[in-house]
Amino acid sequence: MSIENITEEDVDFFRDMVNLSRNIKPKFYRHKPYYKILDDQQSEEFQRFIKIYNKTKYILNEREQEILDALYGIHKPRVTLKEASKPHNITPERVRQIVSRAERKMVRKLHRLLSGR
Repeated sequence: MSIENITEEDVDFFRDMVNLSRNIKPKFYRHKPYYKILDDQQSEEFQRFIKIYNKTKYILNEREQEILDALYGIHKPRVTLKEASKPHNITPERVRQIVSRAERKMVRKLHRLLSGR
């Protein structure tokens, strides 16, 4: 997958939006910064966030992609953790864990790809 249009600043932006700052441990049980931008799909920040997500989601398994697509509002209205858990027959807490792991995976992959340019 090509990430030619993704810059180091984009990676920093994505990492900050998913609450994975380099020097700070993630703050669990708090809303992630991207919740502020997900409702305004016309904003530049939303478009940037989704562009980065779409370019890196190929590394995720099908369930992770389906859950993140639902939570981010890709191709349909956004859903809650509870609503995202129902099609997979898992708990909302498990959805939160899957989201956290998937977002960490994407950030790590972005860093590896950019450092290998």
